[in-house]
Amino acid sequence: MKTSTEKARETLRKELKSKPLESVIDGIIAEKLNLNTSVLEREKYFEIPDKMVMFYKYSYGEQSRFFSELMNHAKLQGSRCMKCGIVYFPPRSRCSECYGEIEWKEVSNEGTVLSSTTSWYATSEFFDSVPYAVGYVKPVDADTGMLQRIDLKGREIVEPGTRVIARFKERRKGVVSDFWYEIME
Repeated sequence: MKTSTEKARETLRKELKSKPLESVIDGIIAEKLNLNTSVLEREKYFEIPDKMVMFYKYSYGEQSRFFSELMNHAKLQGSRCMKCGIVYFPPRSRCSECYGEIEWKEVSNEGTVLSSTTSWYATSEFFDSVPYAVGYVKPVDADTGMLQRIDLKGREIVEPGTRVIARFKERRKGVVSDFWYEIME
């Protein structure tokens, strides 16, 4: 029978697919523990290095519908102020202009790039994606935009005003990376 620590390590390995990460952390802890005690005594608080694996759930709160619609139906949701009519994307729980109540509104998959930047650097997980762009995209039927990844389709930059369309992962988890934008030709 496995201990809870062994189960947590096994789960973490599966999720991170990174046995070396644990080795690096263990090495850092061993190094800290082997420090000369006179160095530790000079610190204001005595600290013992350790590691913790934590599993948790968090709530999207009032924005849950945005993520559930994204995951279950590959649809983008915004919010419309019932008082002044502004359409927010991503959705807000109250109007930022008049503090009016909002109602949910499906927004178009088509949008316009407001601004963007191209990155030529990435962590090892995303190195194959370099270069990649992120930008603020405003759906055609919304008044505000959202920062999101933009597929460059072989280009090096994306100009403001470029027309884009949302694309969705086949298997979605209800996270913002479940969709991205592609340049419309």
